[in-house]
Amino acid sequence: MKLTLNQTAVQAMGLWESLIFFGIPTLMLYTATHWAVPALNRATKLPMIVSWFVCGGLLIFLPLSVAALVFYRLEGNPWHLTAFLDRFRLSSPSWRTLLWTVLGVLGIGIMTSGIVAAAPVVIPDFSPQPSFMSVTPLGESDRWILFAWMPLFLFNILGEALFWRGYIFPRQELAFGTHTWLVHGLCWWMFHIPLGMSLLVILTPIIFITSFVVQRTKSTWSDIIIHTLINGLGFLLVAFGVVH
Repeated sequence: MKLTLNQTAVQAMGLWESLIFFGIPTLMLYTATHWAVPALNRATKLPMIVSWFVCGGLLIFLPLSVAALVFYRLEGNPWHLTAFLDRFRLSSPSWRTLLWTVLGVLGIGIMTSGIVAAAPVVIPDFSPQPSFMSVTPLGESDRWILFAWMPLFLFNILGEALFWRGYIFPRQELAFGTHTWLVHGLCWWMFHIPLGMSLLVILTPIIFITSFVVQRTKSTWSDIIIHTLINGLGFLLVAFGVVH
């Protein structure tokens, strides 16, 4: 089954293929978090969070970015800017897209705040993030950590946006139709299993609301904007001591 989108042939991606395309990165994330991060920390004495920046970037998100480009070419697409933007749904966002994105950010903020407030009552030893991702306000001597974070953040945004929302999501839509956001969200939720149950609970709103908004807008920009505001701005606010 094929669908022609601006001269790009997109093949449907069913459940088993979806599980493979999310399952392999899940194993990569498990390897990075349970083996590579502690090993790098022991070998170099880098802070744990910097070890995560290095391992997460090199072992997960950079490969996802490269994989998106490789599969783009395997589909027979040309190295042409217009074709690239069309295939990955990166054409200029409309006002409708921006409106849905803003509503998504608001919904994520409200639901996540509620979970953060309620989860400690239900889940013993609840922590909103794994220990190696823990961020505290940075002092003058620690500001270099921001420069270590930037490459990870860039490839995190690009890797997930291009590979999952740009390349995979349109293929899943051909197989799952209006339920794509739910299937995609479950697969994306599965990817975060190596980070622990507490973080899975925290991430549930952003995972499913982002997937829903991406399907409503047919635009990868929705994912990029939401991801940037929630993850990037959140990190910076904590790093600079604005929020604790």
